[in-house]
Amino acid sequence: MNSARIRWLWVLVFCLTLPAGVIISTHLARRSFERVKLRGQTIRVKGYAERDIVSDLARWRAGIVVRDEELASGYRKLESQRAELLQLLASNGFPSEQVGIAPVSISNLYERTKEGDRTDKVIGHRLTQYFAISSEDVASVARVARTSSDLIRSGIHLDADSPEYLYTKLESLKLEMLNEASANARERANQLVSHTAPALGPLRSASQGVFQITPRFSTEVSNYGINDTSSMEKTIKAVVTMEYALPEE
Repeated sequence: MNSARIRWLWVLVFCLTLPAGVIISTHLARRSFERVKLRGQTIRVKGYAERDIVSDLARWRAGIVVRDEELASGYRKLESQRAELLQLLASNGFPSEQVGIAPVSISNLYERTKEGDRTDKVIGHRLTQYFAISSEDVASVARVARTSSDLIRSGIHLDADSPEYLYTKLESLKLEMLNEASANARERANQLVSHTAPALGPLRSASQGVFQITPRFSTEVSNYGINDTSSMEKTIKAVVTMEYALPEE
């Protein structure tokens, strides 16, 4: 066989095998690319947990404010009004030994000009005394706060705060809810990949969101978290973000 015919034979073989080689190499390259792309791929999900709670501790603070030209007569008024307040507290189950009583605070009242500027002339005194109760009997504290308006109607200047309703087992409850939220996140992740992968890979990262403690049925949310103390019945919500690796093919 002469050299010209040999060259034409190799050209024919090359032409016949080139398409098959291109197809095979393309397939291998694509599979290699898919594996590289899948390696390190993750899925990120959020998990939620929610509980309804009832406050087991309540606090209330109120102050009596008296103004009088004479310090002595002002103090006598304060004593009389303090007795009325302590009687109200006692009638609702809070005897005086269970009441926090702050010292009397005294400040001077000064005469003012027509323009509203304060002068150095003392024209009276302001006497203030604060009282506080704290109890696991949440309903009684709420009742005291409501009935304190009777003192205002009788002429007593009462500087009263709104009651604070707290839950003392909050820290242990938060740990339980984080576990629940984590389990919820894994369940969500499993559902998302159930049709494409046999199982999740290992956990890559986890982060805790802020807790939202809101009045019952409230939809309020804050990026910094909420800790409501205005209502007896509350809802606490927890959220976590979990990132799982996806299994390689």
